[in-house]
Amino acid sequence: MKFDRLSRRHFLQGLGGTALALPLLPSLWSRAEAQGMRLPRFFVSTWVGHGGVSNENTYPIDATVTLRDQPLYAGHVAKTARLVDCKRTHAQTAGSRSQTLEDFDAGAARISPLIGSFLTDALLEKMNVLRGIDFLHWGGHTRGYLGNFVNRDGGSDNGLANVPVPTIDQVIAASNNFYTTGERALLKAPGLSSTWTHLSSARSGSGVAQNPYGARTVGELFNLLFNGVTTMPGQVDPRAALVDRVHGDYARLARGANGPGKRLSKDDRVRLEEYMTNLSSIGERMRAMQTSGCTVPTVTMAERALRSREGEADWEWTGAAATATQRVEDQRRSLELFNMLLVHAFSCGSTRIALRQIPALRDQWDPAIYNTPSTFEASRTDAHAMTFHNHFMEDRQRHMMRSQRFFFQYGFADLVARLEATQVVPGTTMLDQALVYWSSESGPSTHNAKSVPAILAGRAGGYFSTGNYIDYTNRARVIRARYGDMWYAGLPQNRLLANIAQAMGLTPAEYELSDAAYATKFPSRGGRVPGYGDPLVETGDNLVPYLPEVVNDMSTKLPVVTT
Repeated sequence: MKFDRLSRRHFLQGLGGTALALPLLPSLWSRAEAQGMRLPRFFVSTWVGHGGVSNENTYPIDATVTLRDQPLYAGHVAKTARLVDCKRTHAQTAGSRSQTLEDFDAGAARISPLIGSFLTDALLEKMNVLRGIDFLHWGGHTRGYLGNFVNRDGGSDNGLANVPVPTIDQVIAASNNFYTTGERALLKAPGLSSTWTHLSSARSGSGVAQNPYGARTVGELFNLLFNGVTTMPGQVDPRAALVDRVHGDYARLARGANGPGKRLSKDDRVRLEEYMTNLSSIGERMRAMQTSGCTVPTVTMAERALRSREGEADWEWTGAAATATQRVEDQRRSLELFNMLLVHAFSCGSTRIALRQIPALRDQWDPAIYNTPSTFEASRTDAHAMTFHNHFMEDRQRHMMRSQRFFFQYGFADLVARLEATQVVPGTTMLDQALVYWSSESGPSTHNAKSVPAILAGRAGGYFSTGNYIDYTNRARVIRARYGDMWYAGLPQNRLLANIAQAMGLTPAEYELSDAAYATKFPSRGGRVPGYGDPLVETGDNLVPYLPEVVNDMSTKLPVVTT
């Protein structure tokens, strides 16, 4: 792990990127030093195919929680609450549900069936759950969810400019505000892709190219991130050897007759004395610890063959375990191994950006699990038609929820917990510096990219204020969708992408596109498109007519969840 160099009187740096920090002493900091410390930030994005999980299975049910009003625009009022206050048991929400569902949490309180009791209150305090994040246009299969909206069903036939752009992860990776020049020389993968290649795409000479840093199996991931990485695992934390040097600095700072000690303010002197009172035990505690720096993990040959599978078609399961039970166990193990390798890679500086594709179903498709006939496409028996095109049917929804909860628990929540358990510097966890994003191809209606889930974990170095549930939907605007279903207009996904870029340290000049290629123009903004991605708002009675002020604000901070 690399850190910016600070003067020795503030921050003593040891081997392997570990450090022993004196308390911050504002009276000693120059303006340049105060602005100079920059800890690394991390971005992980997870995409789930299809979507179709109902609002009542994803979010708190309105009738069971207390929501506060948050005015956004004229007539547009969002609803907010603290996540920990939204926790309810299955019994407390059963009467408000439109469909029956088993209790996955054995009586324990949870946010929703998806966001289960496996998430502790402490982790919920470092998360945000957003409802009402919409694509400006119809989605179909929205494979371009990170900004390359052309990469979807329909191409340019819906009036889009059909201009492919890099996905936002690639824009972040290209910024010198995210990776320093020194870091780039050590990276194994500036933007790791464990997805279909088109979900992460970079600018090339003739358009948008596939991300070359890809891995599907655990073994491929290990080789990509750790080949050539050397460490000395198990050494005693080198900060222990610095304690005596800190004592010397302490004497110089606090007791020097003519030296820097005269510069200490009264408050700083008290702060430093309190710190040194406890210093005698720090060395002993450190000697009992191993370094939290870079170590190369161990992965067995059997584990290297594991991977996450799409789970819709028989060919996806070629070479998988023979039994359904073992297939599910292999899925869980592959998710946890990915999480473990990713945290180690972050610590080693192999990458700080990762994209993941999560399967839509956790096991091989079996049409015998349903006891009701399909409403749509009754002649087809593949999972795409029988399950996702019939997502609103009660037995389909139950099956989808079992799958998505499984992947959310072991693919997302497990990673969040591991990041929280790893420190970047003392008192700052990797999750504090990270943004971990969970989303899907569609919202509660498959093939419609409206009210797409946006579950965020981490503070991204302080950009996000966490612990919030916020519903951005405009409950005064009920809209009929392409397939006849109904929803409320929310905020554009372009705005969320802009906030992700800003959270990773980028300025609007680094991510905003020129409006030259697009039908919508922004002369008052110097020809720059607000937010990230195509700004076209489709018109028609079956599409969401976003107001100009909503589009113009797409590069501004999201209300409630940003500092």
